[in-house]
Amino acid sequence: MKVKTDFLIKKLEEIEKKREVGEPRVKDLMTKEVLTADPEDTVVNAAERMLENRIHALLVAREDKPVGIISSYDLLLIMSISDYDKNTKVRDVMVKNLVTVGPEDDIRSALEKMIEYNIRRLVVVKDGRLVGILSLIDLVLGFVDLSKVSLRLKQ
Repeated sequence: MKVKTDFLIKKLEEIEKKREVGEPRVKDLMTKEVLTADPEDTVVNAAERMLENRIHALLVAREDKPVGIISSYDLLLIMSISDYDKNTKVRDVMVKNLVTVGPEDDIRSALEKMIEYNIRRLVVVKDGRLVGILSLIDLVLGFVDLSKVSLRLKQ
């Protein structure tokens, strides 16, 4: 755990330095290792993947290009229908209109998009390719961590 803690402290110090110069960027807080589903996966497969990885949404991608997103809430609605087809494909139920940001976008504009569209996740793309996901929890944890680092650096 020491290595992980040292890594996190180093990362947060880097973010704090960037914050002193300007606002943190999406790339500073986003999750880079994004689990995805294929549009042809079944909703059962997607639900199992979310449970196994303790996540609440899966990006749907084809060859590193995001084409949709499916959340645990979406799956709950589908699976609560008594006669739903277990072979239903992710492509048939995913949200196709993705709200995206770039890795260099500032955090403030990302948060404004979340508020404007009433969403909890933004897909991070660069040149049309998936590079990460920024969730509301990433923002909350990022701001909490920035505050802690700021206090530590001032002591």
